[in-house]
Amino acid sequence: MTPLIGISTDLAPKEGGWYNRLDWRYANAIFKFGGTPALLPIIDADAVSETVGRLDGILLSGGDDIHPRYYGEDISAPVELSPDIKTDYDLALLKEAIEQGKPVLGICLGAQEINVFFGGSLHQDMQGHKDAGGPVFHDIKTSGGRLAEVMAAGTITVNSYHHQSIKELGWGLICSGRADDGTVEAVELPGDIFVVGVQWHPERMLDDPHAARLFNAFISAAGFSATMRP
Repeated sequence: MTPLIGISTDLAPKEGGWYNRLDWRYANAIFKFGGTPALLPIIDADAVSETVGRLDGILLSGGDDIHPRYYGEDISAPVELSPDIKTDYDLALLKEAIEQGKPVLGICLGAQEINVFFGGSLHQDMQGHKDAGGPVFHDIKTSGGRLAEVMAAGTITVNSYHHQSIKELGWGLICSGRADDGTVEAVELPGDIFVVGVQWHPERMLDDPHAARLFNAFISAAGFSATMRP
């Protein structure tokens, strides 16, 4: 059974409201590595449980910044905020996925949402990991957890588009990837469920063997979930 992967979508303003959007590369990555992508527009919160129940995995995609109130802070730096309705929906998806034992991969904002969901906080603005002319590439070191096992390498090169990063780790999470300057680049939830967040954008570097390893591991975990779905 081909695993069905729900992908959270971003919101953009339009004529006094919002419309859903998603960079095509997320869905392309899921399809390339053996999954069926399903874009998830925001719906009534009461329907989240049923939605996740029909899926085999959740990909929390990138986007703008989480309002600092979600981790108990005021705005103290330049931010480009996601609407609260998106943040609330993404966190609801994450909660249901964990409760239902469905694998989760968080990318960039998605990794930050995983951390905030577990009570962690974020650096609201940082230097050196984003450039107006394009991505910054740098090495990170993997250690412990699923990521090091999946990557089968102690050091990997990743891209970087972010101006925020994880500050205090959420409860129960471990840091499984870190840049040379100390920036947390990957977090995960130990245990049987695949819950991994990466700060970089593997969907934009699919020719890289380590990006392929990450998506293969996620789709494999979702494939097992698919066998358990009625």
